[in-house]
Amino acid sequence: ARQHSGRAHDWSDLRQVGYLGLVKAARRYDPGFGAPFVSFAIPTISGEIKRHLRDNGWVIRPPRQVQELRHALLAVVPALTQRLGRTPTDAELA
Repeated sequence: ARQHSGRAHDWSDLRQVGYLGLVKAARRYDPGFGAPFVSFAIPTISGEIKRHLRDNGWVIRPPRQVQELRHALLAVVPALTQRLGRTPTDAELA
């Protein structure tokens, strides 16, 4: 939560979402699975915070699938720019 607190989100809100993620992890954790609780809880808490930021970080909120597609696209652009030696066109990104 702390790494996202400077992005116009209230620290207490993010911390509260993290607490909700912790409760969700505690409810879903299965000790019989063999993994330590911490290794299950951290991704669950992080996922809840990221989901909160996705859902509440846009003025006009597109569907989550569109937001995830945008995130994937932004992750590919630097590598494609490097490989092509220029900014990729919209057609190349599609």
